[in-house]
Amino acid sequence: MFDFVGVGVLVLLLVLFGWLTTRAWRIKSGALRWLATIPAGLLTLVTLFLTGAALNGFYKLNRTYDNPVREFSVAGTPEQLAQGQKIARACAGCHSPNGDLPLLGQNFFEGGGPPVGTLWAPALTAAHFQDWSDGEIIRALREGVHKSGRSLIIMPANAFHTMSDEDAQAVVAFIRQHEPNAPDTPPTNINVIGALLINIAPLQTRQEPVAGPVAAPPAGPTAEYGEYLLGVSGCRDCHSANLAGVVPEPNGPPPGPNITGVDERLTLEQFIALFRTGTYPDGSQLSEEMPWQDFEFYTDDDLTAIYRQLEQLETLPDNQ
Repeated sequence: MFDFVGVGVLVLLLVLFGWLTTRAWRIKSGALRWLATIPAGLLTLVTLFLTGAALNGFYKLNRTYDNPVREFSVAGTPEQLAQGQKIARACAGCHSPNGDLPLLGQNFFEGGGPPVGTLWAPALTAAHFQDWSDGEIIRALREGVHKSGRSLIIMPANAFHTMSDEDAQAVVAFIRQHEPNAPDTPPTNINVIGALLINIAPLQTRQEPVAGPVAAPPAGPTAEYGEYLLGVSGCRDCHSANLAGVVPEPNGPPPGPNITGVDERLTLEQFIALFRTGTYPDGSQLSEEMPWQDFEFYTDDDLTAIYRQLEQLETLPDNQ
């Protein structure tokens, strides 16, 4: 992807301001020469910087990676479809216009936002992936790499990087059967403003290749399985790697509170109820930035597993 018009405008401005700077420097009067040269030179330097930053942004956007594709042949069993639908619920926050199935895609900046071009969370449907292999879909899910080899944008592959082969194949099985006649979503097409933002915002999400088979602990209400769910659910994106909370930062993830020592504040039953209703025992509500609805299809055993892992953690002070 490349915005020829936007970059062309920057180049034309660079040439224009450079020419004006040269003309200003030729003025014979010393005072007038500096009065004209300084602003023209500053405009030239700023435009040069913006042009270079835009070109660097497009380089990052179009850079390809050599992450190998591990080939899978997904059977699409009823068990895989059920598990895939359960996992896909967590994708609805980005890939659905109403936060629910079906996953028909969503324009990230519909209704407002920076004019960065076309940036859709694509439809996760059979139509969208008809020319993708099962292995390419799994690579995109766990490594954030497009079929073309470029990095995906705003894809939480860091959370899914440890997803087991079994669960990843379940997602593919669901996608292959999900709304096969749905229309495709527009391709990502970032303009020069978006290319400039790529230099300062962590929008690219390519991960290192997944080496070898990946297995999950046996499903059940255990701390081991809870640790696995904490990873693939993306909890550490908003609550930090040590789960002691995220300090708000520009262009960063939504700030999540410290969830170490949760067993000191909530019983297991209250913890499960919180994810079912979005309401604390005192009647207060979870933050709107907490996607608790995405956990609707987590069983009580799943939530118990997460609780059991959290109660094993040392209670830490809030991250500063």
